[in-house]
Amino acid sequence: MSTKAFQIYEHTIPSSHIREYPRATAGDQEDVLQLAVKQYTPHEPLTGKTTVTVIGAHANGFPKELYEPLWDELYEALKAKGIAISNIFIADVAHQGASGVLNERKLGNDPSWMDHPRDLFLMVNHFRKEMKRPIIGIGHSMGGNNLVNLSLMHPRLFTTLIMMDPVIQRIPSREGNFGPAQASTKRRDRWPSRAAAEAGFKRSKFYQTWDPRVLDLWVKFGLRELPTHLYPSATPGSASASSPTADGAAATASATGNTEKEVTLATSKHHEVFSFLRPNFVTEEYPSPSTQPNPITHPDVDPAAAPNSPFYRPEPINTFHKLPNVRPSVYYIFGDQSFLSAPVLKADKLAQTGIGVGGSGGVKKGRVDHVTFEGVGHLIPMEVVGQTADACGSWLAPEIERWRSIEDAERHEWAAVPIEEKGKLRFFIELQAGGIGFAVAAVGEVLVILVMLLLLSSSVCVDRDLAHAVWVKVAIPAIAVY
Repeated sequence: MSTKAFQIYEHTIPSSHIREYPRATAGDQEDVLQLAVKQYTPHEPLTGKTTVTVIGAHANGFPKELYEPLWDELYEALKAKGIAISNIFIADVAHQGASGVLNERKLGNDPSWMDHPRDLFLMVNHFRKEMKRPIIGIGHSMGGNNLVNLSLMHPRLFTTLIMMDPVIQRIPSREGNFGPAQASTKRRDRWPSRAAAEAGFKRSKFYQTWDPRVLDLWVKFGLRELPTHLYPSATPGSASASSPTADGAAATASATGNTEKEVTLATSKHHEVFSFLRPNFVTEEYPSPSTQPNPITHPDVDPAAAPNSPFYRPEPINTFHKLPNVRPSVYYIFGDQSFLSAPVLKADKLAQTGIGVGGSGGVKKGRVDHVTFEGVGHLIPMEVVGQTADACGSWLAPEIERWRSIEDAERHEWAAVPIEEKGKLRFFIELQAGGIGFAVAAVGEVLVILVMLLLLSSSVCVDRDLAHAVWVKVAIPAIAVY
């Protein structure tokens, strides 16, 4: 398979162990779920000054293939700036898309958004030879949340993150959880044929703003043929009814002459809704689960973010509170018609991202920025593919140049250190280089450090404030030297 710019390679790899919630699997918690991964490698030889690797992450309910037009457009946008893409990797979350099909008989009813970041980390290590730095993360909606949590697991993994309307916010949003969940619950999920489904999609207002390329991919990858685990029996008279396999291979025309097979959603609407909302019901033992939840089954409920019952979704809020610690630079792409892009929610994310310990420095340091597309809703990469790719390219060009400058300086400095000295303590290296005078000074400072440690730990220290002041002014700087 291929796209305009890429050859596509399909992989199946095991997911991470253990899942966040026990009932993520239907049987034993030791059951191994599989991940369906696609790798996009350019047809053309790499010619850019710098090559990058992209890790993508998809939105809830949307298969990974819908982002292929974006990858093609991004390839051209970066090529024009002298940057080449070496590989793009993206995986369906374990309970959705092609991964969900692989796992359908093993899936429970309690997936967590935190599972996919761990799965992606496993994917990075599995394909480490192809994961050439710098690595760029591009995530949409739930996928943006996934990538933030992956970056928190491994702060130096990503050079930068591009997040398209990520589901990350300080407070729960009825529109963000209940509205889409309710719509998904009521959505149609079975059609007499793929052609009938396509005709219905093209009549639907929901799909009117989609790029035609994305809609074609939705028809191809967003649907699957019956029978399935959810629908083991096809409607009598359809070709699916006589099909001997779940993938519809070797189907036989029915007596009515219908050669088209029934189709359903590749991601069942049940698992789509499971990702929108997690139950947190009142019980006899826990009558107020919104503020006093069961610590065993619902340890991630934030009482300050009430209401958390009868349903909640912990990851958007919990991730928001971790935004200050995000180390890679971040570029937000918002759509002004999305409820997630309301001015107060945008400002909240921009103000928090990267400002804490270990963070990038945030907006103030030029490490966080954003763009808002007018007339665009939440489905940014489905609606304005070219505009999204151009925005990504404009952000990435200076970020990659910055990375290259830092990388070259680090390589030069480290290469200047003799190989036999790279594994030694700096104290001994400089002691040898500085001669006896340096040695006396160094030993003196070491003695100061030892004395201060003894004083601070001793019960006879008469002036702890003075000892502490000396420790801060003298000992700590001395330690820093070595």
